[in-house]
Amino acid sequence: MVIINKIIALIFSISILGLSFLIRKIVGTWIFPACIFSLFWFAFTFIPLLCLFSVPVEPMSIGFILVCNVAFSLGSLPFDWKLALNKNITKSGSVNKIYNNMFLKTIFYLIMILSSIFLVLNSLIQGITIYDLIFNLFGSAAKYADLRYSEQIKINIYGQLSLVFSYLGVVIGGFLFFNADTKSRRVIIAILAFLPSAFIAITQSAKGSLPLSIVLFYAGVLICRISDNKINILEKFSIKPILFYAVPTGIILIISFITRGLYEIGDLGFVLEKLKYNFTSYSFGHIYAFSDWFSFRIGDSSFLNYNEENTSYGFYTFMALYRLFGSDKFVPIGVYEEYLKYNDLFTTNIFTMFRGLLLDFGGVGSIIYMYITGVLFHLSFYVLLFNKKPVLVVAIFVFMLGYIYSSFLISVLMWNSIYISFVLLWAILSINNLFYSYTQ
Repeated sequence: MVIINKIIALIFSISILGLSFLIRKIVGTWIFPACIFSLFWFAFTFIPLLCLFSVPVEPMSIGFILVCNVAFSLGSLPFDWKLALNKNITKSGSVNKIYNNMFLKTIFYLIMILSSIFLVLNSLIQGITIYDLIFNLFGSAAKYADLRYSEQIKINIYGQLSLVFSYLGVVIGGFLFFNADTKSRRVIIAILAFLPSAFIAITQSAKGSLPLSIVLFYAGVLICRISDNKINILEKFSIKPILFYAVPTGIILIISFITRGLYEIGDLGFVLEKLKYNFTSYSFGHIYAFSDWFSFRIGDSSFLNYNEENTSYGFYTFMALYRLFGSDKFVPIGVYEEYLKYNDLFTTNIFTMFRGLLLDFGGVGSIIYMYITGVLFHLSFYVLLFNKKPVLVVAIFVFMLGYIYSSFLISVLMWNSIYISFVLLWAILSINNLFYSYTQ
C-alpha cells in the first residue's frame, strides 16, 4: 500500500505539471500566474515524493493540492488573454526606461546602505558586537539562533526595517540587473542586492529570507521582461550564469546550517550527514508533514496526534492583520508546535500554506479561497499587460511570486514585513513614474 499510495501521489503531482502545460498551450506563455503556481507546486510535490520514495504519503493530500491548483487556474477564465498579450506587444520597447533611471538607481543604493545599517543596529541590540560579527562570525550566529529559539530576541524596529529594505532592494535590483549594459555591472548589482539577505542567513542562522529574496529579485527581472514583451521564462538556456549565482547561494545556505552549532564539531563525516539531514528536512519534509496532518484531519492513521482546532476564520492565512486588530492568540515559534520525524531522514514542523487554509476555511472554503485568489492575481496580471506605466499591479505581481514560493512553508501574508514592503514598493514605483514623466 505504501508503494501504491506513493504512485498515486506521483500521478497527482504529474497532473499538476500537466495542468501547467495545458495553460501554457492555451495562453502562449509560461509567465502567467496559473502556470507559475502549478510549476512551483509540481516541483514542491514531485521532487520530495521521488527523492524520499520510501517515506509513506497520504495521496489524497496531493490530490487536494491538485484541486487547489485547478481552482487557482480557473480564476484566469474571465479574461481575454489574447487581447491582453497583443496589447502588451504594442506598448513594449521603450517602457523599460521606467525601470532604469537615476531615481531607481539612487533609491537602490540608499536602500542597500540603510538595510546594512539596520542589520548591524539590530545585532547590537541583541548584544552582538561589531567585533563579534567580524572576528567571531559563527559564534555570534549561534548566539542569535539561541536567542531566537529561546524566545529572547529583543523585538525592535531595526530588525523589521532590515527585512523590509532587504526585500525592496532585491526587487529594484532585479529591475536594474535586467537593464544593466555589461556583465560586470550585473554582477555588482546582484552582489549588492543580496548582501542584506546573505548577512541575515550567515549572522542569524536564518535561511528563509535568502531564497525569498532570490524569488523577489527574479520577479523584478520578469517585470522588465514582460514590459519588453519577452514573455518566456528564460531568455536562453545557459548553465554558466546559473552556476555563477547558484554556487555562492549554496555556500551561504551551507554556512547558515553550519552556524547552528555544527562548526564546533570536528568530525567531518558527521557534519556532512547532519547537513544532508538539515537540507532534507527543510526542502523535502513539508509535503510529508502536510500529508500526515491531512491524514489525521480526514480520520486516517497518522504518525502524530495533532491538536484539534476549531475553524480559525483566516487567522493562519492573515495573521499579521489579525495581530493589527488586536488578536492575542498564542502561536509558537514556527507557527505549529508539532514536529514530524521520520527515521533518520528528516524532522520538520513545516506544514505548507494548505494546513492553514484548511484550519481557516475548511475544505470547500479553501477551494473557494484559491479561486478568489486566482481571480485577483490574474486580474492584476491582465491590467499589467494593458497598462503602459503600471504601478500597483507591478507590486502585486512581484509579491505574488513571493506568495507562491512561500506557500510550501506558510502563508506569506502572516508576516508584517511583506505588507510594509508591498506598500513601500508601491510608493517607490508611483514616485518613479512621476520622475520618469517629468524627465521625458
